[in-house]
Amino acid sequence: MKTVCLLISLFLSGFSLFAEPEINQLRDLYAQSASSKKSADQLLNLLKGADKNSAAIYIGYKGAAEMMQAKYGFNPFSKYKSFKRGKLLLEEAVKKDDKDIEVRFLRFTIQTNLPQFLGYDKQVKQDKKFLLTHLNTVRDNKLKQNIVAYLTTSRHCSEQEKMSLKYE
Repeated sequence: MKTVCLLISLFLSGFSLFAEPEINQLRDLYAQSASSKKSADQLLNLLKGADKNSAAIYIGYKGAAEMMQAKYGFNPFSKYKSFKRGKLLLEEAVKKDDKDIEVRFLRFTIQTNLPQFLGYDKQVKQDKKFLLTHLNTVRDNKLKQNIVAYLTTSRHCSEQEKMSLKYE
C-alpha cells in the first residue's frame, strides 16, 4: 500500500518516470539523423517519454528529433505538423533553461538548416553570440568539439569568428 501511495504522490507532484538516455548517445544520433532516417527514428524513440517535466536538454533533443522526422516524411501536412511539434518543444526547452549552451546549440543548428520560408530563424544571431560568448565555459570536451566544428563550417560565422574558435 505504501508503494501505491508513493507512486500516486510522485505522479501528482509532476515527477517524470522518463528514463534519461545517455547524452552522448543522443548527440551521436542527432548528428547521424541529418543523413539517416534510422538514426532519426532511434533518437525520437529514445525520447518518447520526455515531457515538460524533463530536463531542458531532453526536451530540446526531443524537439530536434521531431523536426528530423519532418525531413524524412512524404506528406507535406505531416511534415509541417512534425516541424511545429518540434519547434514548440525546442522553444519550451530554451524557455525552461535559456542558459543551457547545448539547448541553444540545438536551436542554432536547426534554425541554420531549415528553409527560410518556414520563418524559424529569428534567433540565429542571438544564439550564435551566446555560443561564441559562452563556449569557454563548456567543460564537456565532446560538446565543445561539436560546437566548434559546427561553427567553423557555418556560413553564419564570419572569418574572424571562425579564427577565434581555433584557439578555443
